[in-house]
Amino acid sequence: MSTSPQAEQWNSRLGAVLAVAGSAVGFGNFLRFPGLAAQYGGGAFMIAYFCAFLLLGIPLCWMEWAVGRRGGALGGHSSASIFLLLSRSPIWKYLGILAVLAPLSISMYYMYLEGWTLGYAWHTAVGDLNLGSRKEFSDFFARFTGTAHDGAAFNLSNSTLIIFFGIAIIANFWLIYRGVVKGIEWFSKISMPILLITALLILVRVLTLGTPDEAHPERNVNQGLGYMWNPTKTMLVAEINGKEKTLAMVPAGATQEETAALVARTAAEHPGAELREQHISLAQGLMNPQLWLTAAGQIFYTLSVGFGIICTYASYVGKREDIALSSLTANAANEAVEVGIAGMMIVPAAVSLLGVAAAAGASTFGLGFEVLPQVFAAMPGGQFFGTLFFSLLSLAAITSSISIIQPAIAFMEEFWGLARKQSVILICLMLTGGSLLVAWYTGNGLMGLSTLDFWVGTMCLYATAALTLILFRFCWGTDKGLAELRRGAMLTLPKSLAFVINWVTPLLFCAIFGSWLYENIFGTTSEHITNLADGEPGAVIPMLWVGGCLIFMCVVVHSSRRFHRPAQMDAGRDERVPFS
Repeated sequence: MSTSPQAEQWNSRLGAVLAVAGSAVGFGNFLRFPGLAAQYGGGAFMIAYFCAFLLLGIPLCWMEWAVGRRGGALGGHSSASIFLLLSRSPIWKYLGILAVLAPLSISMYYMYLEGWTLGYAWHTAVGDLNLGSRKEFSDFFARFTGTAHDGAAFNLSNSTLIIFFGIAIIANFWLIYRGVVKGIEWFSKISMPILLITALLILVRVLTLGTPDEAHPERNVNQGLGYMWNPTKTMLVAEINGKEKTLAMVPAGATQEETAALVARTAAEHPGAELREQHISLAQGLMNPQLWLTAAGQIFYTLSVGFGIICTYASYVGKREDIALSSLTANAANEAVEVGIAGMMIVPAAVSLLGVAAAAGASTFGLGFEVLPQVFAAMPGGQFFGTLFFSLLSLAAITSSISIIQPAIAFMEEFWGLARKQSVILICLMLTGGSLLVAWYTGNGLMGLSTLDFWVGTMCLYATAALTLILFRFCWGTDKGLAELRRGAMLTLPKSLAFVINWVTPLLFCAIFGSWLYENIFGTTSEHITNLADGEPGAVIPMLWVGGCLIFMCVVVHSSRRFHRPAQMDAGRDERVPFS
């Protein structure tokens, strides 16, 4: 086997920017963000979201870009090797495995979700989703995803999910097999413009809906936009089945007669519910710690912080390229899609056609796969726009999934010196095995998926982001890191950046991570801990598979003849240095 696999580099800075933006643009933009904005009533959530973006998201992304490019200059292309090369401590190559394992494990359920989007695009196009009631849409979702019991999704007479799941796996690994330039960069340059045009087309259609139902004048696009952006609002709430639920929003400037009519319509839709008005101020919204925690978590998810993707992608960037501007451009593109398109498209559409109660009460997946199909069914030309939307979601998912697989490919290539074909086959087997377990254990509320999402998609991402922060701040040094960030930069970095990186970002990160741990681990008993403790197969077996992947990666690192003597590296060199 070769011990010095030839390194690839991006053909252009645009290719790198589009690839990183593509890795971030995915389910987090089109499902998670609109769902969270709707659940938390917009307004205050948006303020917390942008604070987290400025003080956590941008600094952490800049750190990863600097760490990645410097590691690439020294011959590393995965977090395991990059962490070792910058820290000069062998323990860091094992810690860096977490940033390889996390995206690979996330891709195990991400690929399964891609099958959902492809299937929904097909079934919308052929008219299978021209249904009449919310229950019918919920029943279709349950039947298609196999939530009735474990293994239900494998029943081809009842669900076509496995077919679309297989298509997703083949498409992803074909692109990955083609390599960084011919696969990832080529697809990103084609798919990102198509994705943007499609999203804008749907956005224009949503913003021209007006008031679809004259019997419900409060359900209109302006109210949807107001629900998302206004920090102060008056809601009609009631306790239903022991839980307080938001049922409607009183339009700003509504007269007494208009408010009374809205109360009467809402009461008729929810007989027996005791309605009351609840005024929500900006201060009340911002005093909710869960809102801040959720907003920060969304920033991590949407910018791919902690995934190891940015480190790997940045390692292929030339030493004279402007990574500061590239990072900011990729982040801006992601935010434009997430806030300016996805949020403005999905939340107003749900409010306009189904009302505030449907938007605020939906879960993340519920909003995308149960509420939105109802929205398209009620919209003129809905079958066409629904097909476009789920096709768009599929495209966004593929741009993300090919990115989260690449770190594992790079890891196998550099530590075992495998050829591209060998690495792809090995990672494909690991990923497909985990994905099949997720697709099988769909009972008890999609237990396999939710377990991996909690332990890997949330907790592990916090841990890997923390490792990057510690590496940059304490092992490599902020001054060296910022010098790397300024190398080739046309963008003038703010003078306060060192202070933010040294103090503000770490303290804010520790506060958020600590709050998350208290709430989910040390606080009230987590269902995810309970499921593992009780030996639930849907929780235990997927986690055992991930654990097996972790052990295998540790063996790969330990048995590798490369990266054993990092102290011999000249810290001042900028060339890619092969090891022997």
